[in-house]
Amino acid sequence: MTIWERYETDQRGQVWVAEGIRPDLDPASGADQLEIIDACLDAIEASHEFLLLDTGEYGSYLHFRGTPSESSFLELELFQATLLRKPIKYIYVGSTAEQSNLHALVRSLAPQVSAVKVDSLKEAEKTISTYLDGGARLPETKNPERLTGTLIQGRHQDWSNASLFHEPQFLHGTICGPTNAQTDLDVAAHYLDLAAEHSETNRILSRTWIAIRTLMAAHYSDTRDPRPLALWDRALRSWSKAAAWRGLHGHIWLGNVSALGSLARIKGTLETPLYDPASPGQGDLYDGLASVYYSLSKRCPRRIGPAMLARSAAYTEEGLETRPQEDRGSLLPIRGSINHRRRRFRASARDFGEAYDLAVKNSESSGQIGFLLTELGFAELFLLKPRLARQRIAEGLTMMTPENSSPGFRVRALRKHVVASLACFDLAQARLSATKAYQIASENQLHDQIDRIVLKLKREDSA
Repeated sequence: MTIWERYETDQRGQVWVAEGIRPDLDPASGADQLEIIDACLDAIEASHEFLLLDTGEYGSYLHFRGTPSESSFLELELFQATLLRKPIKYIYVGSTAEQSNLHALVRSLAPQVSAVKVDSLKEAEKTISTYLDGGARLPETKNPERLTGTLIQGRHQDWSNASLFHEPQFLHGTICGPTNAQTDLDVAAHYLDLAAEHSETNRILSRTWIAIRTLMAAHYSDTRDPRPLALWDRALRSWSKAAAWRGLHGHIWLGNVSALGSLARIKGTLETPLYDPASPGQGDLYDGLASVYYSLSKRCPRRIGPAMLARSAAYTEEGLETRPQEDRGSLLPIRGSINHRRRRFRASARDFGEAYDLAVKNSESSGQIGFLLTELGFAELFLLKPRLARQRIAEGLTMMTPENSSPGFRVRALRKHVVASLACFDLAQARLSATKAYQIASENQLHDQIDRIVLKLKREDSA
């Protein structure tokens, strides 16, 4: 608190400490623990950097039904800073902290972080004060974007497109953080239920993280017990979906690709199919991995982008070959997107048209049919049919409602409507669609869906 009282604000903005900034969230006043966590994690997202002071303690633990979970407030804050790739300044006090659980977690979650060791709390306060006064520099975090690109490139050298489902594992496939001897599976299920109630990616990921930490003592690599494996499957599917919309495609060990890699391993342990048309809610790993590699191909260094796109195509084609015609609907749109990237615009339109026809034939939800109609319309835009394209996209958008379509897919369709409106020289409509897309994406923390066109065209009062 001494640091906050002195540096409530400085030339770079506010120094945010929960106890000082939000006294209304004091647990003694009856504030809910998750409400406190949400405020802290949102503050970290808005911050420029994260200062972590390790005194050898792990922080206050979250409780469920009076029993402490595996996760503490401090752990969740470090998790958020790592996930969002915030610059982390890490100071630990004495040799005791060097052996602490928090120190081990830092090394596991954020190995690129440089640490500063001090001998006492007084010295730690002096170090932080000097840094905030601008009189000294603390070691910089290594560039995570460059690190990610290097990892992708190095990892891909060991891959061939004939060897599918051999993927990185979530958190290296190892136990992360301190664990109890026994796992309370009800606690994990509780936090997964809470994650499912939300659409904001911060909320989904934080609650899923608590569930994953609870499951660490029954790690998927060490057990064949179907109940914890089923919860791992549920947790990683939740993580994969939220990480994709969050834009965490290129985060190797915490991102979408490693979550899907671990899901593939779990399905191998359980000897369950990678895709079961009788249980569509269990996910389609061909679809998931094809999608994540398609996204990676747009974000990784240019020299390996074509290889990432080829891997996406390999998952897509193998998935299409292993299922009957009526079950091809989830993979045809991905093949359409791949063909679009390869400038095969007619083939792209055929794929989206076939996916749309299958959805109608199979009586899928109006939200899914509407989404495919927007994709088909966008493909037709590149066949020089701008008015037909915008008409299809607008019709599809009317079918997509908050009740039948996720915020991410609605934003994606609105972005396509922006481009089609510009092609029809309708700047006013493009601005309206861009503003709506920005609002939905911001409300649900769908950072992967806010592109430069949306940012440029949105109305200023939507910021």
